[in-house]
Amino acid sequence: MVAHFHPPKSLPADPLGQRLHEIFGRNLWDFIEAPASAPGQKPKWRTITDYPLRPRILWQRWQDLTTLIGVRFDGLTTYALIDIDAESPYCNVEAIAQLRAALETIGITRTLLLRSTHSNGLHLYLPLPEAVKTFDLAVALEECLTTQDFQIANGTLEIFPNPKPYGVEKIIHYNGHRLPLQPGTGSYLLDDDLNPISDKLDRFFWLWDGAASHQDMDELRHALKIGRDNRRKKPRRSPYPSNSTVETWRQDLETELEAGWSGHGQTNHLLKTVACYGRVFLGLSGDELFTHTLETVPQLPGYRQYCRHQHEIERKAKAWCKAVEGYYWPLGDEPTRDTSIELPPQPSVNQQRAENARDRIAQAVDTLKQLGTLPHKIRDLVQQLTETAHCSLKTLYKHLSLWHPDHTQPSEETGVTAQPKGDRVLFEVLKPPVSAPLALVPDPPQPLSEGLLHTQERSMKCMAVFPQIQKNPPKRGLRGEEKRFPQPANPDELSNDQHYRPLPPPSSKASSEEWECYCNQESLRRCLFRLRWGHPQLAQFIAEQFEGRRFSQLLPDEVTLLVYRMQIRLMEELSEK
Repeated sequence: MVAHFHPPKSLPADPLGQRLHEIFGRNLWDFIEAPASAPGQKPKWRTITDYPLRPRILWQRWQDLTTLIGVRFDGLTTYALIDIDAESPYCNVEAIAQLRAALETIGITRTLLLRSTHSNGLHLYLPLPEAVKTFDLAVALEECLTTQDFQIANGTLEIFPNPKPYGVEKIIHYNGHRLPLQPGTGSYLLDDDLNPISDKLDRFFWLWDGAASHQDMDELRHALKIGRDNRRKKPRRSPYPSNSTVETWRQDLETELEAGWSGHGQTNHLLKTVACYGRVFLGLSGDELFTHTLETVPQLPGYRQYCRHQHEIERKAKAWCKAVEGYYWPLGDEPTRDTSIELPPQPSVNQQRAENARDRIAQAVDTLKQLGTLPHKIRDLVQQLTETAHCSLKTLYKHLSLWHPDHTQPSEETGVTAQPKGDRVLFEVLKPPVSAPLALVPDPPQPLSEGLLHTQERSMKCMAVFPQIQKNPPKRGLRGEEKRFPQPANPDELSNDQHYRPLPPPSSKASSEEWECYCNQESLRRCLFRLRWGHPQLAQFIAEQFEGRRFSQLLPDEVTLLVYRMQIRLMEELSEK
C-alpha cells in the first residue's frame, strides 16, 4: 500500500501575496499571460498548458510591470466577475446601478467596482463568503442578467465564470481573466460615481471581506439550484404542483403581506413576495405587474418605519418584477420555461431557531417595559434579558437592534427618505480642509482648550466642558458601555495643528440642538482630517457600522455614536504609530 503525500505549497512571504493566492489561486493550471502593452493596445494573451503556476510565482508575476497575468476557474469558486467594455452601453453610472439591482434578486447585495485597465473598462467583482459550484454560479448569473434585459456578448458584457459546454472528447476550460489592480495597468477601485478610490491591494481585500459578509447566501443557493435545473434538458420534477400545495403557498404569501415589515433588512424579500403574488395569483405581467408592486409595497405595515430603500423603491421594484416574470407564470397557464419553479424553500433549523430567539428577546423587552422593571444599565439589562428570554449572551448580542439603546430607534420614527445627493451635500460640511498638503500633518488636532470632552452617561450627547477632569472615571460597562468619549493616554498627543481650520461656532443664542450638531460636525471633521479620510472612506465606515446605511439616513443619536466610534478608530491608529 503506497501512501500519497502532497507537501504543502510554498506561499509568498508577503501576507498580501498569500491572500491573492487564497482568492485567485484555486486553479493554477492553464493560466494566461501576456506582455505588458501600451495604453490603448489590446494585450496578446496566451495560455500556458505545460506547467502550473506556483503561488510564489503568481505573486511575482503580479508585481512584474512587464507581464500581465490571469487565471481560470475550477469546479468551485468564491467569486464571480462581470467585465464591461469601455464602449459598452453599460459602462455608465445608471447601468451599473441597474446591474447591481438585478444581482440583488439572486442574493448578491454587495459588489466591488474596478477600472480594469487604462482603456477605462469596468470589472464588477462579486465576492462570496463560501465556495459554490462554478457552473451553477455561471448559469445563475446568465439567467439573472438576461431576465433583466442585459445583453451578454463579447465586447459588451461578459460574465466570469462563463456557462461553458461540457467537453465529451476534450476538456473545455472556463474563460480566463486578468488579476485585479496589477501595477502599471491603470486598474483602480472606483466609487459609485466611477471616481478612483485606491489602487492598493490591502484596501481591495478589506472591501472584499466586507462585501462577502453581506451576501444573502440563502437567496443565492436557491437561485443556483433554479439555474442548474433550468439548464437540464429533462426536468426532475412535475411542472404542475397539486392544488393543495398551491393553496398553501397562496396562504403563506398572504400571511407575509398582512404582516409587512417587522424590522430592517426585509425589503428585497417583501418586494419578491408582492411581485410573485401578482404574477401567479393575479395573472399580471409587464407594466401591470410593476404598477401593482409599486402601489402595494408602500401600503404594507411597517414600510415607513423600517424600509431603508424608499428613495430607490421604483428601481428595485422594476428589477424584482423582471426577475419574477422570468421565473413564474400565471396559475393555470402553460409554463413559460422548460422546467417548473420550485416552491419557496422552508426555513432551515438554524433560521427557525434564530427567529424564535428574536421573538423571545422582543417579548422579554416588552414584558419588562410593561412591568416598569427595564434596567437602565447595560449590565443589568443583559442579565435580565438572558434570564427572561432564555437565551445565551452570544445570541442576545446578535440581535442588538431589539434591545440595546444604541441600536434601537425611537418609537416616534416615521421613516427615513434619503435624498439622492444628501450624503454629498452633508459631506461638504464634514470634509476636512484641503488647503495644506496632508504630508505636513504629523500630529493630531488640538482638543478643546478649556478641557476634555465629556458625555452624558447613556446617550453620549455633548455636555458643557468642565475645567477639571474627573479623577476616578466610572467603571467600564459590559461590552463597551463607556461613560465618555475615548481619550488619549496623554492629552499632549493632540497638539495644535496650524493647518486645521475649525468651523465657526454658532451664536450664543443658538439652541442646544444646534450646539450638539456643531459639536458632532466639528468632531467628525477633526477625525477625518487626522485619519486623512475622504468621502469614500467615510461612506464605507458608516455602511459597516450602521448596516449599510448612508450618513443622510442616520438619526441624531446615531451621528453621536458615529463620532464616538470614529474617535475610537483614531485612538487605535495613534496607538499603532
